[in-house]
Amino acid sequence: MGRGITIEDVASAAAVSRQTVSRVINNNPRVSTGARARVEQAIASLGWVPNQAARRMAGGRSALVLAVFEAPSPDAHPTPPLGQLLLDGTAACNTQGYRLLFEQLPAGPTGVAQLASALGAIAPDGVILLPPLDSRRDLAALIESRALPLERITRATQPRDNPGEAAARHLVSLGHKQVGFIAGTTDPTETQRNLAGYRRVLAEKGSRAHAHFVAETAPDAGAVPELARSWLMPTIRPTAIIAESAASALAVLHVAASLKIAVPRDLSLIALEDDPLLAHNHPPVAVLHRPVAAQFVAACERLIARHSPPGEAPPAAREPLALIERATLARAPRTI
Repeated sequence: MGRGITIEDVASAAAVSRQTVSRVINNNPRVSTGARARVEQAIASLGWVPNQAARRMAGGRSALVLAVFEAPSPDAHPTPPLGQLLLDGTAACNTQGYRLLFEQLPAGPTGVAQLASALGAIAPDGVILLPPLDSRRDLAALIESRALPLERITRATQPRDNPGEAAARHLVSLGHKQVGFIAGTTDPTETQRNLAGYRRVLAEKGSRAHAHFVAETAPDAGAVPELARSWLMPTIRPTAIIAESAASALAVLHVAASLKIAVPRDLSLIALEDDPLLAHNHPPVAVLHRPVAAQFVAACERLIARHSPPGEAPPAAREPLALIERATLARAPRTI
């Protein structure tokens, strides 16, 4: 079925132009309801199947965006929320007549050959590298050698957009000077960046807490309660703690409860990992959130805009950090 049938045959049967048929099969919204119905009926009755490969050989766009992510492994960095990216990215692409595909590469310094094969088979109009693949120069070089537009979703932050610094500044604005920091990411570079921002803020306020209440490397899960207890039992103790990981934040809460230290009256807490568990905890934990899905949608739109008339490309803006204030935040107690 469909052999020998051309796009011109469909256009003739539907009494529309060839361009209108092309718009319908690419899900372009700029088609009237009546024309779309006639084209879809003609396609169904003729049994026509669009030949994507032929369209690419003729120089046409594929109307495909490819997102590449790394296969999860115990040693890999945390991956972005793929489910949310799939939902939001697909919706954004479909409204402009595009399809969104995902390609999984093996963890580690491999995957170039697999990506090359995928690019040859799919011939996308653009590629998005998701973290930690955003830092892979070999993958970027391959994509650029195919003259394909490339977007990266990255965890890297600028000095003005530093989670550790943002959390510390908010706590300082609440009057906290004794602020602790517990490392917890699997990316040492990210931790060092957060630490530098945190220390910069406390040094500006003349606090020495950054020299006393800091765990520079992520403690083992069993070591966090012991660390928190050593900080919270003495008379001079932190009035606020920044925890990079959700697990560390929950451990601090447990220790505070066991020591009868009221949260947030006596101890405020911010987590830098936006884990859904923290929203459902009692009390729910304040977090710094970066809307990765919004960044992803913007990247899809920029790639699609490369194939649109000049002047339609959206700006390459980064989504800012957002503090989600919850019940673990309060002004610093006056007694400490």
